[in-house]
Amino acid sequence: MSTDLEDALRTSGDLTLDRPLAEIRVRGDRLRRRRTSLLVVAITAACVLTAGAVLAGFGRGPLAVDVSPADQSAPARPEVLTWTGKPTNVTDAELATMKRRCLIGAAQDVSDTGRMDPSMPDTLDPDQVYPIFAERRNDFGPEHDNELRAYFLTGDYLIDCRGYTTGSSLPRAEDVAGMADRVTPFPGMGLSENSSTAWTTNWLDFMSPVPAEAVSVKFFIGGKHVDGAVNNGIAVAWFSAEDVKKRQDSVGYAAYDAAGKLVAGTTPVPSGTWPIF
Repeated sequence: MSTDLEDALRTSGDLTLDRPLAEIRVRGDRLRRRRTSLLVVAITAACVLTAGAVLAGFGRGPLAVDVSPADQSAPARPEVLTWTGKPTNVTDAELATMKRRCLIGAAQDVSDTGRMDPSMPDTLDPDQVYPIFAERRNDFGPEHDNELRAYFLTGDYLIDCRGYTTGSSLPRAEDVAGMADRVTPFPGMGLSENSSTAWTTNWLDFMSPVPAEAVSVKFFIGGKHVDGAVNNGIAVAWFSAEDVKKRQDSVGYAAYDAAGKLVAGTTPVPSGTWPIF
């Protein structure tokens, strides 16, 4: 979402919304990421796909996603962490509700991706969708956001699920919205090609797939770094953007294995640190 539009949503006294603000923000992120994906897929398809295969992708069937209450028979999954690597402060009941809500928007993204790239699945199996990060942060950043967020992983896709409020009201799991992005690299590209940086007036959010052996990560921008978290091959960080003035600053990261060896990203890492809050 553009800064101007976001500011308008925050400040207008006459504006009436027919959908939660969280969904509007997620839709804005989805449109920006989809424009990038369309360009990358178009370039990749010209190199590795025949015209017939591309056309065949548009003939796929309707979505096969069950958005009924979460199943109770899913296999054991890794511990759900916060964006700083601590155990999540979101309840299992909230996560189950967030999953059901976010699968709705994510299913459409997956269908669109499957049509553009026939090598990618175009449906989601809810039984294979599981949370890896989840966190509730209240009174966060210079504009005092209240955020309820989760990342759900399922094979080729990462589902970003968000709820958002300001003031004294707190986001509810029932009001979140979600979108799905591929984490499987495009043909001929590395894991980091699917990294993303989201920026609002209130916070910065980093995500990057990393090798399986990675256990820690540092993201850096503007001459400082922030310690992130790694879970199931996904590295993340999320911190206040109050003091990060230049959006054009290049973003880097360094991921390490248990022995402290660099396994992805670049060094050196700036010694200064950004505060989480």
